[in-house]
Amino acid sequence: MALPTGATVVGIKCTDGVVVATDSLISWGTMVLSTKGVKAFKLTDTIVLASAGLTSDYQMLVNELKARIKLYELNRKKPISVRALSKMIANTLYARRLMPLFVQTIVVGVDEEGPALFTLDMGGSLIPDDFTAAGSGTRTAFGVLESEYRDDLTVAEAEEIAIRAVRAGIARDIQSGGTIHVMSVTDTGVSERTIEE
Repeated sequence: MALPTGATVVGIKCTDGVVVATDSLISWGTMVLSTKGVKAFKLTDTIVLASAGLTSDYQMLVNELKARIKLYELNRKKPISVRALSKMIANTLYARRLMPLFVQTIVVGVDEEGPALFTLDMGGSLIPDDFTAAGSGTRTAFGVLESEYRDDLTVAEAEEIAIRAVRAGIARDIQSGGTIHVMSVTDTGVSERTIEE
């Protein structure tokens, strides 16, 4: 489904962690609303959600998830896993399928099972993968990811591939642009940096 807002968001699973990278352009059709948009969010100390779609929808989803994560962890007395959080998101999106949130979501993180990456569409499909892309720059980003992904990538190597993939999306997709925001998750936590274009 084509949306009047665009993005290029990529995720890569590595041997020692996971990486997401996003552009920062917020658009509506042919109008640029902001070049300083945030499309990746730290949900826990070792889990990040990145999203393409309507800004208001993914902001609302993130706010709701932060509250639900706290309730989950209070009830279970343990940190939420990447799979459990991804399933929570899938259930939320599926429950709203008749009045959907217009988002394509990537969840990455590290837990007791190691690095994990899940991608979700707005109907709640939950797909584990090694690499993925979302948003209007997906086709171009996938060209880079498919040609450069390897099973033995480190976080440092994956960061550079993710940057190239988002940069390709920005170059070819009119609704992607701004800076490139990279978030890397390892068992020690989340690090982030911004690359000015």
